[in-house]
Amino acid sequence: MSDIAAIQFSAYGGPDVLSVNRIVAPAARAGEVVIDVHAASVNPIDWKVRAGVLRNIVPVAFPMTTGRDGAGVIAAVGEGVSTERIGQRVCFLASRGVGTWAARIVLPAALAVPIPDALSMAEAAALPLGGLSAWAALASAVPVTSDMKVLIHAAAGGVGSMAVQLARYRGAYVAATCSAANVGFVKSLGANLPIAYDQDDFSQAIADVDIVFDTLGGDVHRASYRVLRKGGTMVCLVAAPFENEAATYGVTVKVAQVMPDPEALATLVELAATGVVKPTVGKILAFSEFADAHRLSERGHGRGKIVLSLR
Repeated sequence: MSDIAAIQFSAYGGPDVLSVNRIVAPAARAGEVVIDVHAASVNPIDWKVRAGVLRNIVPVAFPMTTGRDGAGVIAAVGEGVSTERIGQRVCFLASRGVGTWAARIVLPAALAVPIPDALSMAEAAALPLGGLSAWAALASAVPVTSDMKVLIHAAAGGVGSMAVQLARYRGAYVAATCSAANVGFVKSLGANLPIAYDQDDFSQAIADVDIVFDTLGGDVHRASYRVLRKGGTMVCLVAAPFENEAATYGVTVKVAQVMPDPEALATLVELAATGVVKPTVGKILAFSEFADAHRLSERGHGRGKIVLSLR
């Protein structure tokens, strides 16, 4: 039986706990597809799980293969899946526990979403988790409409950059925080009001916001209540812990549930293929640079997504 390379960790810790292990090559069961992974994206959730920051939220079975999303080519199919899918270029968000930083993975066929030639493998790999996180917040948890004012934090990152584009596509007025170095980039995404957090206090720069999209938690979360209008909504991703102060400020707090959603991902792929939104690839690293990928993600302040190239 053949084996493949996978990036795994067997204990919580820094990037040095990651290693290349040889594991048994997976085979498709009924309803599944085997995917040769060409590119995998790097997400903050990866290092937070590895470091144990989310150990009370995200259960881990060691050894764990890191990574949640990526892109590749279907190499084989299980019973009940059309053989016409073999050779199809796809992108995917895997369920928790199915690491994507591996040469080959197996997924339910429905989770492998076809991608057009207009998208490179790196762009397609950068789309699923970042795009679906933005979608879960601004299209599902709190649907954005054209009469809304929205504040998006960490707008230059993989999730924030997609959120800015999605909110603008839906017609909202968008304020967005980023570093001063990324103001031009965030403006190019469509933000009406980029706010440099290293120069200005966002809570003094905007008010009466309908929706705040908080991807950071902590101090940013606490300060964000002050910019919401009465009846507004704070929609969050799992980041740093936060204290819910909705009752104090007369607002609603929602935590967006980010899960594999092939229908939404197919919509995002179509929007990306037609140029309505663009997954931003900030840096492409070789598969052998997996530890550096985690270090860069943990450092933060990057532009777009870091992507690992496997082929």
